[in-house]
Amino acid sequence: PALAFVIAMVTFAVIPWAGVIEWPWPDEAGNPIVVHTQVASLDIGVLYMLALGAMSVYGVVLAGWASNSKYAFYGGMRATAQMLSYEIPLGLGILTILLVGSTLRLENIVDAQAASGIWNVFLHPVAFLLVFIAGLAETNRAPFDLAECEQELIAGYHTEYSAMKFALFFLAEYAHMTINSALLIVLFLGGWHFWFLPGVEDTTWMAALIKFGVFWAKIMAVLGLYMLIRWTVPRFRFDQLMRLAWKGLIPLGMVVVAGTGVLVALGWQR
Repeated sequence: PALAFVIAMVTFAVIPWAGVIEWPWPDEAGNPIVVHTQVASLDIGVLYMLALGAMSVYGVVLAGWASNSKYAFYGGMRATAQMLSYEIPLGLGILTILLVGSTLRLENIVDAQAASGIWNVFLHPVAFLLVFIAGLAETNRAPFDLAECEQELIAGYHTEYSAMKFALFFLAEYAHMTINSALLIVLFLGGWHFWFLPGVEDTTWMAALIKFGVFWAKIMAVLGLYMLIRWTVPRFRFDQLMRLAWKGLIPLGMVVVAGTGVLVALGWQR
């Protein structure tokens, strides 16, 4: 449980929450003091998110395996197959944005959308759908909650856990939902940008607070969409879930990446 929780939490570090703040007073050398509203500004920000997101499968499969219960073990195996399968369309959707943006820095991707005023979801709606659907599967949310299929598996990989250990699994799941929402917003929905509100050039602390509020309003909207899907769409059978990934989303993702590569080579990506 601790492994699942820690992996989910450390991904918060590279999310650019509100752009840049420039304090009104300089440092001792007379240079302006600039603060980036993210814990770590990494050159490989997108790879960091993908790598830690891929590690989240360990918490689930080890929990099911260590329980010495066949139902929990089946839940862990299902979760492993599901999460590994849907990482591929997730990566293909994100690769589309990386081809166009030519950067792995999350803050640069947001700044490019804010500067142009056109969010990536309008330029790449199919890639957005790929990442959104794969994100539902990666976080074990309905209709992809086969890892916790109560009617078939009692409760899934966490059957033998109770008290704080059980709570850690669900804290990890909800943290993972929040991070997936934040990543989707950074890549496709403009991050902290919203029209007619402070943009890249406004680096005051008041502008940063407004940007931070916009970012979290978007996160709340995406989480609300998660909930809407949960009480609207019925759960897949496991063979349907695998078929959707391997015969639907992955071929579609490969076509989108190849098409985007051709457009980038011709200079028509916008």
